[in-house]
Amino acid sequence: MYDLLLTQNSTFIIGQVAWVLGKLMNGIFFVLDKIASLYGGTANIGVAIIIFTIIIYLLMLPLTIKQQKFSKMSAIMNPEIQAIQNKYKGTKDPDLMQQMQQETSAVYAKYGVSPSGSCVQLLIQMPILFALYRVIYAIPAYVPMVKNEFMGLVNSMMGIDPSTGVVGDANVFMNMAKFIQGNHDVNGKLVSNISSFAAYKRQFKPEFLNIDTISIDNITSNLINSDNALANVDATRNTFIDVLNRASSQDWAFFAKQFPDLSTLINNTNAALERYNSFLGINIGYSPLDTIKTAWASRVGADGYAWILPIAVAVMIPILAALTQWIGIKLAPTANNNQDPGQEENPMMSSMKMMNTFMPIMSAVFCFSLPAGMGIYWIVGAVVRSVQQIAINKYIDKMDIDKVIEKNTAKYEEKLKKRGVLTQGINNKAKSSTKYVNPYARNNNNSSSSKPAAKPANYAKNDKVSTSGSIASKARMVKDFNEKNNK
Repeated sequence: MYDLLLTQNSTFIIGQVAWVLGKLMNGIFFVLDKIASLYGGTANIGVAIIIFTIIIYLLMLPLTIKQQKFSKMSAIMNPEIQAIQNKYKGTKDPDLMQQMQQETSAVYAKYGVSPSGSCVQLLIQMPILFALYRVIYAIPAYVPMVKNEFMGLVNSMMGIDPSTGVVGDANVFMNMAKFIQGNHDVNGKLVSNISSFAAYKRQFKPEFLNIDTISIDNITSNLINSDNALANVDATRNTFIDVLNRASSQDWAFFAKQFPDLSTLINNTNAALERYNSFLGINIGYSPLDTIKTAWASRVGADGYAWILPIAVAVMIPILAALTQWIGIKLAPTANNNQDPGQEENPMMSSMKMMNTFMPIMSAVFCFSLPAGMGIYWIVGAVVRSVQQIAINKYIDKMDIDKVIEKNTAKYEEKLKKRGVLTQGINNKAKSSTKYVNPYARNNNNSSSSKPAAKPANYAKNDKVSTSGSIASKARMVKDFNEKNNK
């Protein structure tokens, strides 16, 4: 996650979507702040994330309906698709393979779905979901009100001259940049990555920020005397804010201890962020793991059992993230649900089944180390999707499937007629149970031999009589073979 800078995302499509979603988040935060100010409070990031997530998923509802309708219809039609696949199993004849494709397409058309329909919906939704994650993970990048809380401290850390807007004291900047990226002496031991500060070393530009190359000359040429000094200062400030935005409670305490002259400003900034991030008794800017460690350490000498609440909430967030996702997976229809008993399981279905088992577990693991705000987003998103799935399932269950099939079949036939394709026989095969057998496979009831049967004698005859390559001829061939085999 080292590449998630405070600077707004510029990735193609995702960056543009994130910018739009950032405006929405900022608007929600602005309204919440106005409402909270009437009661002497401030906007709450946790509430903003909940409202933001609900609005986004409601806006994506048309796409969600199409995707979930496809999943539901796929579950219903899957036995027919499997029957067609079994009917032509093992055949390598191009004509029969084309016939299989025609029958499969007719089944998809009969149920009003497209083989690529689900993929298209996912491709449309993925940039939105990535951008949604980006905005929530880096709220200060998109909500100026939150970013402004860092400005006074970061300007002091960088030694910014208020009159020019560029670095005024290169030594102050260099010492702070080295502190953020370097190792630290703790109780006489040199410890690396003691805090999240050291983990952000990769985010600093090598030419004037990286600890391995930083110098007074680099700072002076890039952040003081350069024509791009103001732009470089702004980009660097964003990096500093991003590091502080990811800092844990221990990081803030260590920071204040190392810089006593800035301790008041550090503590005031941290307190302002606490007000924004306080939700259900915890700071959602910290990870649940960090909250548990801090609350457990505070129990010594604490009055009562107030330390238990933050631990309980911190533990519940990963658990609820996993549970709500698991419920959503169970509610979602899958083609495997309608698989015939005794039928060999599709390898893809097996992979999906395994992934669906591990995904909720992985969500819980990730939620322990990510800011709790991300866990809240996952929980709310899963709940909204589950509610949508229940409603869509009820809607589809009440549908008259026979009428839907009749309507879709008529549309499919009309579409093929406009293309000049003969449709007689093809749709009948899609509607009927697949009673035909592979003409190249021997009937096991009549013979115990495992060798494939030779092609019937009338295969060549029918092939010559019919117009070569026509669908009608292919359908007639299959019909003749099966009539002979069924005698």
